[in-house]
Amino acid sequence: MRILLDEPKVDVSYCSASITTDEGVDRGDLGAPWVDESNGLCGAGIPGVLELVTGTHTGRVSFRVELHDSEPAVDPMWEEVVEVSFTTELDEAFLTGLMGDEFPFPLPRGDYRVRYCAQGFGEAHNSDEAEDSYLLQFWLAPPAPGRILVQTSAEASYWHRTRRTLGLEEMTEQELAEVAERQERGRLRWGDRVPNARLLELVDAGMPLSALTELDVDLEFALAEADDVLHRRIAAWAALRCLDASGLSALPLYETAVHAFRHGDPAPPPFDELRYGWDVLEWSRPVRTRVPAPLDGESTESPQEWATRTLMDSTGRDSLIAVLNIVVCLAYVHGRDGYREAFDDLRAQFPDL
Repeated sequence: MRILLDEPKVDVSYCSASITTDEGVDRGDLGAPWVDESNGLCGAGIPGVLELVTGTHTGRVSFRVELHDSEPAVDPMWEEVVEVSFTTELDEAFLTGLMGDEFPFPLPRGDYRVRYCAQGFGEAHNSDEAEDSYLLQFWLAPPAPGRILVQTSAEASYWHRTRRTLGLEEMTEQELAEVAERQERGRLRWGDRVPNARLLELVDAGMPLSALTELDVDLEFALAEADDVLHRRIAAWAALRCLDASGLSALPLYETAVHAFRHGDPAPPPFDELRYGWDVLEWSRPVRTRVPAPLDGESTESPQEWATRTLMDSTGRDSLIAVLNIVVCLAYVHGRDGYREAFDDLRAQFPDL
């Protein structure tokens, strides 16, 4: 066994890191790495690229890369283990976070089997204090279907279910039963329209779904089909629109949040704390206004309060939950007479929806 890279602290964002052997490869289609894969943690759908999911949303995590002469045994210390096939026509690869530094390492050209192993994945997904670590093992082998070897956390299971593209004929009886059950829950809420697996996952997790179903179900379904990066961009745009429309963006205490939203990022700490946004609202003492609620009935909160909700919502770990919540806030900030125009502006700003 040869160690190619030993435990660099990689800056990850949006739970994403990657291995690339061709810096010029087109990565514009964010769903392409997961085409025809059987797992949700390591996507190899783009030649020369491995997309990696981490438990840590934003932070520094440890990686180790090894080259083996033959298939190694699975070490029981790893809590999540998946395998994919990978081909490179170059002799150097790069490990990088979504927007972080590159770590080059030698990797002779050839056809490989890659094993991606994770420890602490679930804990890091749920706590900023927990640490996760990762191992990538390469060995020469002919192409073969991807597979899940070890899965222990509910968080890894979520990614597997969300991104698996197996046909019904390849599913187990238990998986088929789970699909049927989720579809039935979807029919109870959406009638004949069947949402994708990720939107149904929110029902599985017990989360009350947003008022967006009644406001604009087409927009809700479009957001569910979008990827995490687009979710974050839309969430930042909509949150900034809420602050602007409610008059909060001009106030000094909101300056750091406004700056982050303008760059497509979530609000910075300490806006991720439950009370801080509400404290800033009280300290700033803005004029509270009223608009008719988009849906029947009266809203008990002012546009300024709805805009305040977007601050912490933008920092949520699940990008779909974050963007659904913030788009609902966008509707309530603009009210019954203005939310449709705000939604039209959103679609114009993000034509990929």
